[in-house]
Amino acid sequence: MLEPQTLTEVSDDELNLPASDEEDNALAAAKKDLHVMGTEGEMNEDKDEVQASDTQVNGVMVLSLLDKIIGAVDQIQQTQSGLETRQQEMERTVTSIQGELTKLSKNHSTTSNSVNKMMEKVRKVSINVKTVRATLEKQGGQIKKLENNEAELLKSFFSSSLWKAHSCDFCLDTQTF
Repeated sequence: MLEPQTLTEVSDDELNLPASDEEDNALAAAKKDLHVMGTEGEMNEDKDEVQASDTQVNGVMVLSLLDKIIGAVDQIQQTQSGLETRQQEMERTVTSIQGELTKLSKNHSTTSNSVNKMMEKVRKVSINVKTVRATLEKQGGQIKKLENNEAELLKSFFSSSLWKAHSCDFCLDTQTF
């Protein structure tokens, strides 16, 4: 990875931008006038100055473009680093959520099994309650029959006892004569 470097920012105002077509035409006309007016030695001097000026302008432009490219690359690297960090955080979050979902699924399965077992026990208890209720109703009917039989027996016994007692009193009365 490249190490970050501090760069000074160069604005477009500080650059000597390449000449436009009009400026090129004006520069060419000025050179022509100089050529006509001056000697050949002076003209060579002017050409050297113009070439040196163009070279400086081109050098400054290249440096400015390189500076902008380096700034853009640094920005891209920072953005990429931020995106990588964010992706790692999201991966950790997704892994955590998957773990929680696995736990929830296991708990749901355990709860479902427990509920099924309890429902089976409730069914068995319900069947037992129905059986006990039927048995109690049957026994209740038998108890009523026994009570009715007992009442009939007691009634017969008392009737018989009264009859005997009454007969005995009658017997006693007849014997005294």
